[in-house]
Amino acid sequence: MTCEAIQSFSPRVTVAKRKEALELRKTMKPLMEKRRRARINDSLNHLKNLILPLTGRDKTRYSKLEKADILEMTVRFLSDIPPVSTKTSAPD
Repeated sequence: MTCEAIQSFSPRVTVAKRKEALELRKTMKPLMEKRRRARINDSLNHLKNLILPLTGRDKTRYSKLEKADILEMTVRFLSDIPPVSTKTSAPD
């Protein structure tokens, strides 16, 4: 083994790399969380725009709905839809 190969296994190098990775994670986590929340909010807004007309509600009257309200309306609407029977057998 060469001297360079031995240095690459040095505990100081791995500790430094771990610290660097930890710092990177600390800075990236808030950004990732912000993106995740933005995706959730975008999807909820899209869901609200889809569900309000289907339930016969006026969009202007329900412009400020809580996230839980949007989800509850959607669950209630989907629960009221009769189940679709699927045929598993091949046609005759």
